[in-house]
Amino acid sequence: MEHVLADVLRDQRNLGNKGDGNWKAVAYSTATQILSKRFGVHLMADNIKNHFKLWRTWYGIVSDILSQSGFDWDSTKYMITVENEIAWNEYVKSHEEAKQFRFKVIPNWDDIVDPCAKDKATGLGAENALDADDIMSKEANEEEAIPS
Repeated sequence: MEHVLADVLRDQRNLGNKGDGNWKAVAYSTATQILSKRFGVHLMADNIKNHFKLWRTWYGIVSDILSQSGFDWDSTKYMITVENEIAWNEYVKSHEEAKQFRFKVIPNWDDIVDPCAKDKATGLGAENALDADDIMSKEANEEEAIPS
């Protein structure tokens, strides 16, 4: 069911039914209809919303773990691998929510990554107030240097 949900969400995103990190009502409605019919279950939009929220949570936690040195993803076992137990124990001291993922098998990880990765801000290209001030100063100096 999760693979079908991921396919539906991918299609809905490609149709433009996701913007600013949020799915449009039609995306939830379509997913509800397709999954209900395909699997003979009664689903509501809230079921889809809650499941996607779970995926986003998992994605955030697991991708943060994988961004740390010494942790990797085993695509055959569908789980996080840890090179050093001491490093893992130190990590979970400050990231309590990560503990549950030490031996968790997530066979649909690729399905989770696709719709969730675009929702998580990476900070790449972000600027702080000092950066913005520097840029504005440079622009002002360039304008002054241009003869009228």
